[in-house]
Amino acid sequence: MTPDENFIVAIITQAIEDTTYAGINKHKLRFKKDAIDWIVTPDPEFINYCKMVGMDPKPIRNKIIENVDMSYTQKQKLAIKKEKLAWKIIKTKPCYIK
Repeated sequence: MTPDENFIVAIITQAIEDTTYAGINKHKLRFKKDAIDWIVTPDPEFINYCKMVGMDPKPIRNKIIENVDMSYTQKQKLAIKKEKLAWKIIKTKPCYIK
C-alpha cells in the first residue's frame, strides 16, 4: 500500500474505533456520534475513501454495522441528554452587554 492508502485506512480504522467509545467525555462522545453518522449514512467522503483503497463501500459499511457494537451506554445517553439541556439553557439565557 502507498502512504496515502495507509493514511486512508488509518482514518477508517479510527472512525471504527470511535464508534465503540464507552466513556462519557463530551468531546469523545461527539467523535462517536460523528463516526457513526459517517459510516452508517452514505457519506460521500466515506464512499470515496473506500474506493480509493480498492474496497466496495457498501459491503464494508454493512460488515462494520453487523460486527461493531456502536450502541450508547446508559451513562452516555444521560451525558448526552445533560449536554443538550446545558446548551438549551445557554442559548435561552439572556445576554447583557455592560
